[in-house]
Amino acid sequence: MEEERQVTAVPSDIVPGTHVPGFRESIDAVSADQDAFFRWFNNDASLVDATFSGAWDFSWHIAAPLARHLGRSVTADGGMTALEIGCGGGRMLGHAARMFPRVIGVDVHDHLDAVGRRLAEVGIDNVDLRRCDGLSLPCDDASVDVVYSFIVFQHLEKIAILIAYLRESFRVLKPGGLAMIYAGRQARLSLHRRSRLLLLCDLLLEPLYLPRGYREIPAAVNSTNLRVSRSFMRVRARGVGFQTIETCVSRRNIPQDTARFGGQHGFLLRKPS
Repeated sequence: MEEERQVTAVPSDIVPGTHVPGFRESIDAVSADQDAFFRWFNNDASLVDATFSGAWDFSWHIAAPLARHLGRSVTADGGMTALEIGCGGGRMLGHAARMFPRVIGVDVHDHLDAVGRRLAEVGIDNVDLRRCDGLSLPCDDASVDVVYSFIVFQHLEKIAILIAYLRESFRVLKPGGLAMIYAGRQARLSLHRRSRLLLLCDLLLEPLYLPRGYREIPAAVNSTNLRVSRSFMRVRARGVGFQTIETCVSRRNIPQDTARFGGQHGFLLRKPS
């Protein structure tokens, strides 16, 4: 019970908006150079590469799993709204905006106006960008149909913040809404490998790798700060009210190599109707 309280309560020394070590400073440092700013979020070589990788990551890691379970049309008549947690430079937002009639992007950095201008340059006008405090989502209760996040939760330095985001995702989703969430995994054998046997070994060994179900890791900015096990995430998601529909593992290099496993677990969750 004591561990449960420690894990689910956000530590009192975490100040909203300031708890992600060095992120704002690092982003500020590259913000004057448009190309450097937009490629910073995924270590891409150029803005073109960032856009290209964003399109494939959204299609493979977000849209494909969601499409199998969306219960109604996502056309303009359907009126669905999607929310991206940690939209960064918007490399996935533009592609989400072509799938959903309305998309909300939230992030902790101070340069969302630059992201909005970039999206407008390519004709995207159905995205609403909002700055968040790194702990909560600036959206009304039951106001969105889909929440997604990719290459974000692995950078959270405290497990309690991840769980806070799970609670917030549940709160803002409409009944029956879906969340496609990725979090860092412990991948000693299968990272960047094609072997399903090695992946299975990593999954079976998770209780040994992560005896508490997670590991908080001091790391450089934009490196992995947090790893979780599948079972831990399922339990925590259920604890806030979600049903887990599917789990998966990210891929390393889409579309050039869809067989190599990446460093994230994926969780497709549903808020009960």
